Amino acid sequence: MKTNGSIYVAAVVAALIGYFVYQWWFNPNRMVKARLGDIAAGLSIPAAESAVNRLARLAQLRTLATPDFHLKAPQRGLDLTSRDAVIGAIGALAPPPAGWNVDFVDADVRVDSDDSAKAYVTADVTTRDPLTNQQTPDSRDVVFSFVRQNGKWLVREAEIRELPKTK
Repeated sequence: MKTNGSIYVAAVVAALIGYFVYQWWFNPNRMVKARLGDIAAGLSIPAAESAVNRLARLAQLRTLATPDFHLKAPQRGLDLTSRDAVIGAIGALAPPPAGWNVDFVDADVRVDSDDSAKAYVTADVTTRDPLTNQQTPDSRDVVFSFVRQNGKWLVREAEIRELPKTK
């Protein structure tokens, strides 16, 4: 015979399991942050990347954005208005021999509705100097706008901003 206490404990355990499943699987913030990780991985270029791996990486990046993707970097005069133009520009980049690694840190994700979100991140790009073998970091602020299409979060717009000058 069960007591009322064990029924309450079972109900609390079931509620906690439901909460954690939601947080891990269905939470839009987590899904957008996972998409940011996919984008950073696609933008990172390993040392001595083969042509086939480069094409595969660019194809993967293409699946993470909407066709009307818009990339802006006003300080550099960059304004690309289609996903294919952005992928072409990324493909034309000549990485250093040691490649580079992109990490999005300090991500602040704000879900506006069921199908739109913004992510404010700092993009850290790390390269290795071939002469000194020292890591060379570079950082920029990036604002991403995401939309949810067919159940997937896709980036619709990105604006690259210079970091504020420190005195």
